[in-house]
Amino acid sequence: MPKINADSVRAHRAQVLAALIDSAEFLLTQDSGTTLTAGAVAARAGIARNSIYRYVDSIDDLIEMVATRGFPRWTGAVRDAVEAAPTPAAGVVAYVRANVEQAVDGDHAWRTALSRMNLSAPARARVIALHTELADLLRVELSAAAVTNPALVTASLQALVDACVRRVDAGDDPAAVIDYAGRVATILVSEATAAP
Repeated sequence: MPKINADSVRAHRAQVLAALIDSAEFLLTQDSGTTLTAGAVAARAGIARNSIYRYVDSIDDLIEMVATRGFPRWTGAVRDAVEAAPTPAAGVVAYVRANVEQAVDGDHAWRTALSRMNLSAPARARVIALHTELADLLRVELSAAAVTNPALVTASLQALVDACVRRVDAGDDPAAVIDYAGRVATILVSEATAAP
């Protein structure tokens, strides 16, 4: 029986898994041009190489965990912002602003590149599902706001989010980009909810 360094086996497993994800992320960010290996991750995490498979099924699974580790925080922050908005139209603007605000942490571009280059097709499909779940928050608010042409408005707002996130990733002033995103989203929602 391996020695555990936690109050329970469950807590120990969570600690080791977190150490494996941290180790994989560290190694992936080193950009050494080498393939991530179980041996390198296990050595950095301080466990035996064959023990890694008690926590993950494959290195691909570990790469997916690294690529998606910020999703729960990101989605939660966007959901909180949308739910705090006083009206559906304000919820749409909150959705746009909150997404851009989440990009400010600085690792979005790296995680996006990681998911494009290193994930298997099934893992990539799971990442797309996470993005779809996030976009569903926008669709719900647009439906409640009774916008005209919801598909076009959704696509326009998502394009705005994507463009603004790319600008933050590129190093533009986050406050200016967030302010711009909010202003443009307000205009788009206003146009889409105006009576003909």
